[in-house]
Amino acid sequence: MTQNHIDSHIKKTFVKRAFSSASTSYDEHAVLQREIADRLLAHLSFTKLEPTRILDIGCGTGYFTRLLRAKYKQAEIVALDLSEAMVQSTRRAHKRRLPWHGRNQHSTGDAAAMPFKAEKFDLVCSNLAMQWLPEPQQMLREMRRVLAPGGLILFSTFGRRTLNELRQSLASIQPEQAGHVLPFPDVMTLGDALGKLAVEMSVTDTDLFTLTYPDTISLIRELKGLGASAAAIRGRKSGLYGRSLIKQLDQVYSQQHCNDDGNIYATFEALYAQAWYKKAGYEHQDNMIPIKAAGDMDIRGL
Repeated sequence: MTQNHIDSHIKKTFVKRAFSSASTSYDEHAVLQREIADRLLAHLSFTKLEPTRILDIGCGTGYFTRLLRAKYKQAEIVALDLSEAMVQSTRRAHKRRLPWHGRNQHSTGDAAAMPFKAEKFDLVCSNLAMQWLPEPQQMLREMRRVLAPGGLILFSTFGRRTLNELRQSLASIQPEQAGHVLPFPDVMTLGDALGKLAVEMSVTDTDLFTLTYPDTISLIRELKGLGASAAAIRGRKSGLYGRSLIKQLDQVYSQQHCNDDGNIYATFEALYAQAWYKKAGYEHQDNMIPIKAAGDMDIRGL
């Protein structure tokens, strides 16, 4: 999660544009994102937190927001996203509010500079948004800033093993292009980043997923359908995945990362983290509890 390295890759204005364009196709491709959201929510089963105000950062089309609403029916929930189109999708997807339900609010804004007062939310969440920020550490600081005393930060992001096969295949064809696959943190780097905040009882966890596709173009189309546009990455030309490269990539990928049934596979690593509010001025890392993956999860045919 080195800021300078990631900042050299991400262009925030293009990220906003890419996700706005993907707002109508996102749900069609977001099977893994929903699975990770379900697992992220499950972390809350081990807490006694009863939040009255919840923030969902990077709400996308609102799947995780709806999970939070189902679990905390009386809480006020604010859904935030950089893309207005995504925020509108979340708003449309909300069912009609019942009298005993808390309010749903929607806001367009930058996770690195959120338009909220300090110590406003009892639960600050985010599912798979952090990897799209040029300054992930700034997002973490903002999450802590808006966290109320006694509150909990809970989020997921993609880990460094994500798309390893794509990176290796690109390196075989054009070594200079391999570094253009988004960089992701490892679990220890994420733990170190949390240790710089005024939080306590920090816990990190990880899952490994293997998804299969009929060919490389299907993988690329899914990534684009989720908003992972080449135009959002600094140094990439919009034609990075042009016909010539796709043809070479498909050949190399299928030779190196193919199952017996002829389908290619791609690795996705999900990192989860949670931490509780601690009074500022006592930041240290003594309470870090890094947890290694209990076992790899293989989801085929998604």
